[in-house]
Amino acid sequence: MHTYKPTDLDDMTMAEAIDAVIADLLHHPVAASPHGVFTVMRHIDLLCHLTARAVGDAHFGLACEHADPADQERVEPLGRAAAHLGRATAHYTLALAPVIALSKSDARSAKQLDVFDALSQLTKQVHDALLALSDARTCLTTPLPPGGQAAPAAPPSVPAPPAAKPRH
Repeated sequence: MHTYKPTDLDDMTMAEAIDAVIADLLHHPVAASPHGVFTVMRHIDLLCHLTARAVGDAHFGLACEHADPADQERVEPLGRAAAHLGRATAHYTLALAPVIALSKSDARSAKQLDVFDALSQLTKQVHDALLALSDARTCLTTPLPPGGQAAPAAPPSVPAPPAAKPRH
């Protein structure tokens, strides 16, 4: 599986880029180790890039005199998608604290309840980030019914929580 960098996403459509990031997040789960901090930071980098791109594309459709009608029609879905991408970024940022706690926990001194709580927080934040990405993807691919809200997206599969260090 390819490990994406933000620049890898530039030649993809926004929907393809979201799919690539979802695949990357699922294929490179966050580990409860010092390497997990790097993984979270890399995922945040991808999510920030997607968010900035969605906002930039929406701005182009609104502000550019040379934007064609297709660019202008994409403004509203891109704006809604950008909100969900920002939510995914926020969830991954919130996942950083439990990853740091888990990477620093010493098996001899860590309380089992603290490790379980950190794993639970990490799993919840990653799950919520994936839901936000799925919602962003839905904004781009599902037309908004007249005068209504888009139906919520089906949740993506939840990655298994990172394995805790064995306690002795």
